[in-house]
Amino acid sequence: MTAEQERGYAFDNALAEQRERLRTLETINDAGTIEQLEARGVERGWRCLEVGAGGGSIAAWLSDRVAPDGTVVATDLDTTVLRDLSRPNLELRVHDVLEDDLPEGEFDLVHMRLLLAWLTDPPTALERLMAALAPGGWLVAEELDFASAVPDPRMDAESFALFARIVDAHNAALAEQHGFDPAYGRRVAGDLADAGLSDVGCAGRASMWRGGEPGGAIWRLTIAQLREPMIATGLVDAGDLDAAMRLCADPRLSSLSPVMMAAWGRRPLR
Repeated sequence: MTAEQERGYAFDNALAEQRERLRTLETINDAGTIEQLEARGVERGWRCLEVGAGGGSIAAWLSDRVAPDGTVVATDLDTTVLRDLSRPNLELRVHDVLEDDLPEGEFDLVHMRLLLAWLTDPPTALERLMAALAPGGWLVAEELDFASAVPDPRMDAESFALFARIVDAHNAALAEQHGFDPAYGRRVAGDLADAGLSDVGCAGRASMWRGGEPGGAIWRLTIAQLREPMIATGLVDAGDLDAAMRLCADPRLSSLSPVMMAAWGRRPLR
């Protein structure tokens, strides 16, 4: 295991609750991701790279979109969940974006979602991924920013205060113990521009997350896996986490989601 793996991603894809978390993230995010990919013109025959492919839903969508003569390479540090996928034009690959080589100038599209904020060196990753693009090819990166993850002021005061502490403890645990940047969403477009991509643009999307719905489920499944790291921050205790888990299934919970910032740019033709 590399140092990046040891300090990085906080969730274990072998766990049933992480599989459920990945599927729920897909439920929430796939429609917006597909809209961004369609806007970049993805079509039959394209050669695509899906980096940090997670549960694999976008890799599957890309494979179907570019078939029969296009191809998709889907990579991750842990391909446990990806192994459920099967498409004739899909290759699965264990790959560390900061360490392992990629073919030069190969792909018409490189896409990643919820990857860069976990890395110790996002600019180096972007440099390597840009080099894998064919001239004129698109890179699309989607990253969360937790600045918007705040409770609905209509919640009762006790639940409002609890949820605010939970978000703070979540962000602190991931930043301090796993090197995750909870504010990376606001950086991603600038990092694409700094990497030398042209035609850079960005757009954000957010929604209200409620208890008993997919948004509440994401918080519940996340808290369940981060229980000890969150307690270690000193911002919450075991009782807080137990109450938060109950609140995630309760319609009283209403919060603004983290904003998903989608950024895109092209490798210059020269």
